[in-house]
Amino acid sequence: MSELKLPDWVYEKEEYQPTGGRDYFISRSLLRVLSVLLRLRAQSRRRAGLQPGALLLTLTVIGLVVGSQTQAFLLTVLAGVLVLLCLRPGDEILRILRQALAAALFAALLLLPSLWLGGGRAVLLLPAKTFLTVAVLGLLVEGISWHALTGSLRLFHVPALFIQLLDLTLKYILLLGEIAGQMLWALKLRAVGELRQKERALSGVLGATFLKSQELSQDMYEAMLCRGFTGDYPPGAGGRWQGRDFLLGLAALAWMCFFCYVEGVFL
Repeated sequence: MSELKLPDWVYEKEEYQPTGGRDYFISRSLLRVLSVLLRLRAQSRRRAGLQPGALLLTLTVIGLVVGSQTQAFLLTVLAGVLVLLCLRPGDEILRILRQALAAALFAALLLLPSLWLGGGRAVLLLPAKTFLTVAVLGLLVEGISWHALTGSLRLFHVPALFIQLLDLTLKYILLLGEIAGQMLWALKLRAVGELRQKERALSGVLGATFLKSQELSQDMYEAMLCRGFTGDYPPGAGGRWQGRDFLLGLAALAWMCFFCYVEGVFL
């Protein structure tokens, strides 16, 4: 019986040393997608009841902050925001402050040339307003689920088509994000060595996600036709004003009276 002779390259020792950033692009993209999905899922697990009073108070405070021309009112709103932040968990405080400070810094950079052109100290009010606006919106978003926000809009007689598009957009972001995350996981498992064509890999994931979104939208359209959808988008069970909403409405009225007093509207 003849002995099988293997080629010489089989006996050679190979020492593979992958480069440091061989899959850094895929890992970073995957972590970003997963972070967005975790935030959206955390939103869905929050308070599910409708909060029209909280939405009314938030919009009122934001409108008053935008129209304010004095530092006294802005400092009062800042004090209220800091008190509410003290009642939130540490991770939410960090996330709200980071977003608000980033928005205020961006606004300050945009207004920096106006200081040299004689804009005055009044220009500095815009970064402060930006910080307060983003912080107030962050408190609302971190405390109430997206479904409660979209359902509360129906109580303000917002067109049903707008609420439906907003609600479906949020749901499709979550669904398509999961699909993109699965494709990135598959790409990461199949990527051996250094990924040289990063743009091609990213375009493939985006293209597949776009085609999947078209397929899902067509399926939803056919399902809505089969179920006889007429365009009515009711708020659902419990879609009415409650006692706490009237209290928040009174708080919004108090903020308006304080704004008129500080700004001297009736003088």
